[in-house]
Order: sequence, then structure tokens, then C-alpha cells
Amino acid sequence: MNKLDCIFSAKYVLGRISSKDIVQYADRKLTEGNYSDAYLNIIDADIKAMAVLAPLLEVALKDSGVPVPEFEEAVWIMLRHHIGLIANGEVNPKKQFSMLLNDIERFDLHKGIREYVGDNVGISLLYGLYYEDYATDVEINSELIKESKNWVNLYGRKH
Repeated sequence: MNKLDCIFSAKYVLGRISSKDIVQYADRKLTEGNYSDAYLNIIDADIKAMAVLAPLLEVALKDSGVPVPEFEEAVWIMLRHHIGLIANGEVNPKKQFSMLLNDIERFDLHKGIREYVGDNVGISLLYGLYYEDYATDVEINSELIKESKNWVNLYGRKH
């Protein structure tokens, strides 16, 4: 099991992949030499609809030792992934945060907050920076990197 498999599994749980993504994933796994009847069943399915492919994907993931997380854990996987990339300076921070918000769009950033949107998962400062309109993109990106490093230290290891 590798990190990309866990991210794919989390995106599946969050409803962020399509039936085409599932077929491409199965094809890639087979091409990499990860033989599985479940992957073959995905490729060979006559109907390439989520209702058909999703159960096959879950079997394939289980057979490969890739956990299918619960919804909340899938959110934390995506938070760690995206915010970790920002903290490491590997990506455009504002663009990556936008991708994060897209990936977790079904998660309620308002539920259970104490004061600010996103404080239920520790991203209220990042969220505020992302929507900042009195700073340049350079300033926002710099602060997003700084706050992402803080988030990784405070939350990245807890979940």
C-alpha cells in the first residue's frame, strides 16, 4: 500500500472520483504488475457506471490492503495531503488550497465550529488567508505556507 492508494481511497469516499477514474486506476495497477481479479473485473465490466464499479473498487482496495476510510478520516487524509504539500513548498499554495476545498466540499466546515469557519479541523487561518482580498497573491501564498507548517505541527500527526 502506498500513499497514492490511500489518497485515491479517500477521494473515493469523499465522492471526488468518477467511474473513468476507477477504470484508469485499475488499469494502472495492472500495468504496474499488481494482478488482481478485482482489477480485471473493473476493466472487464460491461457497464462502466459507479453503481457497478464502486463495489468492485472496494473489493480491489481490500484485496490490496488499502483501507477504505470512514468519511471523517478521509477528510483528514486529504487535509494532511494538501496542507503537507503546501507546507513543503512543493506547490502553488493558493491553488493547492483550492484543490483541498474542492476535495472536501461535502464536509461541513461550519459544523461544530467554535468561532471561525474551518476551526473544526484547524484550517480557519488558512481558510481566511485563502479568501483574503487585501493582500497580494505573493503575500497570501507566503502566509499560506507559514500557516500550513503550523497546521502540520499542530494537527498533522494527531489524526
